Amino acid sequence: MAAWVWLAALLCGSQAAVLPPPWADVKRNPCAALPRGWLMLYWPKDGKCYTIYKKGHPCADTQELSPGRWGGRTIAECKCPPGTAQLPHTNNCHKLFERGPCRPGEYFAPVEESFNKRGERQGMCVRPQQCADETLIYWPADGKCYYRMSQGPCFPGAILDVGDDGLANCSCTTSSPHYWHADSSCYPHYTRGPCEKGQLFLPGPRCGCETHLPHYHNETASCYELDSLGPCPRGHTFSIAEVAPYGSRAECRCKSFHARAADGVCYRLYTRGPCAQDEMIARGGRCTKVPCGRGRLYVPSRRRCYRPGTPEPCPAGEVVAFDFDARPAVDGLSHNGVCACGNGACSRRDVEACSTRRGTAPYNGTCHILNTQGPCSAQAWLVRDNTNNIRCQCRPGSTNCDEDARQNTKS
Repeated sequence: MAAWVWLAALLCGSQAAVLPPPWADVKRNPCAALPRGWLMLYWPKDGKCYTIYKKGHPCADTQELSPGRWGGRTIAECKCPPGTAQLPHTNNCHKLFERGPCRPGEYFAPVEESFNKRGERQGMCVRPQQCADETLIYWPADGKCYYRMSQGPCFPGAILDVGDDGLANCSCTTSSPHYWHADSSCYPHYTRGPCEKGQLFLPGPRCGCETHLPHYHNETASCYELDSLGPCPRGHTFSIAEVAPYGSRAECRCKSFHARAADGVCYRLYTRGPCAQDEMIARGGRCTKVPCGRGRLYVPSRRRCYRPGTPEPCPAGEVVAFDFDARPAVDGLSHNGVCACGNGACSRRDVEACSTRRGTAPYNGTCHILNTQGPCSAQAWLVRDNTNNIRCQCRPGSTNCDEDARQNTKS
């Protein structure tokens, strides 16, 4: 059982039967005989006992003391805490996905083999990937591009932009043009931000609505954020229909894969919508009789019904499946059949590609970025341990780590 599993169980007061870790055995760890010795490790260089997972002496300032194995013995090792790594042949730990020890314009990324034979979590300096244009910024932690001066992957109240180090970062300063003094937060311009409904957060900064903006809605004489519900009925989005030389205007349009019915509301295609019990809404907003019997799905491209899990009419390796983009609680039951990966064929391709990319690893059949939360609980971190297993490891000092998220899984 992993060290973090046992320690978290004790700290959280778990009543489940948990076997003690190897270093709690006095034969393997002399410190185990001391009061609260199960939280200590023996350091041979000075013959003293030190608390595990604590930064600093006898380790370097940025490293923490961790249990390791040497043959059949438990030994004390200095390692980088989760979320950090070290350059080869150094003992300084640096935060991942930040500049750290790298040159301007580079960030510190985990290497594919997160642990070497000595259990060191190592990193390397890499340059961010290029996005489609200069309006986008690459965010290393999830490998995606986001618009500059938007919230992007940042926490509410912060703005994404390029920092002095040449990398994307989340910030909010009093000198920022996006700063709102009332709540000491930053908001992207032309979003609702801290303003009342019908107003936008405008440069200044101020809350207001101007008739020349494409966000202006004539019927309500108010402004709304683009690509939101805005003043529209359910199933619509307030977006720009086309760019016009005399000035673009947003309007209420049906969401993608939706159709406007006679009642003026847009419904997701091939759901019941406003139709009768045995009908579904089709393109053009027409109510048509459901063509499929119980246990079958309608594939629009073939205009036929198929049983879920059937390979036909999908590409090789895929089968007919339920439309998981449909939300039953909102859209109702969907009769739409889509092609999805079957028998793990598509998943295997993704996993194979994942294994060849630095800083990523497959976990439960899905590709994830190492040293981030990924599929783990809020108090856990996805790591590759010194036995080359990919697993969710509780972060140091965590007090509420989900036990299900700490199962050991081979890559």
